[in-house]
Amino acid sequence: MKKLYISDMDGTLLQSDGTLSSYTKEKLNEFYEKGISFSVATARSMVSASPLLEGVHFAAPIVLMNGVFVYDTEAKRAVKYHEIPYSAISKVLDIFYSQNLHPFMFLYSDDCKLSIKYTVFDNDGMKEFYDMRVNMLDGRFTQTDDMSVIPQEQHPVYINYYALPKFLDPVVEKLKDIPEISFAYYKDSYSDDWLIEIYSHTASKANGAYEAAKIIGARHVVAFGDNLNDIIMFKSADTAVAVENAVPQVKEIADIIIGNNNDDSVVKFIETDM
Repeated sequence: MKKLYISDMDGTLLQSDGTLSSYTKEKLNEFYEKGISFSVATARSMVSASPLLEGVHFAAPIVLMNGVFVYDTEAKRAVKYHEIPYSAISKVLDIFYSQNLHPFMFLYSDDCKLSIKYTVFDNDGMKEFYDMRVNMLDGRFTQTDDMSVIPQEQHPVYINYYALPKFLDPVVEKLKDIPEISFAYYKDSYSDDWLIEIYSHTASKANGAYEAAKIIGARHVVAFGDNLNDIIMFKSADTAVAVENAVPQVKEIADIIIGNNNDDSVVKFIETDM
């Protein structure tokens, strides 16, 4: 029976400094040569994931932005993406604005390019997100006075915001009343901020993993994770594997707990499971 091994990146496949170890990279390429199907399911976009995955070959599409995109790294194109319904955009923005918060909005264009709109930076976390990506995105950040004005050829796919829970908790409660969206809300792996990520109700790491498995003909999914946005993928996976540093809620539903993310634990487990 063909398996798909699919791993979260930050806090799971990556080390705590946000890098992919040379040992893990070497093993992933060995898996590829042996015909072992491996993929990642991450909250990152291709822009922020690609430098970390440079030189790694994948036998299966990867899942980006919590399931918004299923992406073929060899063909360098999205094989599927999920758009946030326009009817939900104004509702989401109104909720943020009611708390005097101004999120980023990601748009996917008809010519297959990802861009990001923003109005102002409310805090250091939002400014740091911008600073870390502005050069990689090469002009695709656009400042605007009105986030709700979206050109016909662009499709809203993702909205996010970094802040402390005291600012985001009221937003989360109100977002629950919008049926057209799903969202992930969890602590950032590299700061004290929490991150809220909003996308279409049809997008999730679980659906992305299923779509990737279907494309390659895999009938058994082994999922690896550490944080709250991995729970839905764990619940749908055939085997759920938590790293030792995972949050308690993830460990509670895991079938297996392995070593921590700094010990190349994902690839070591796959070697024993192949």
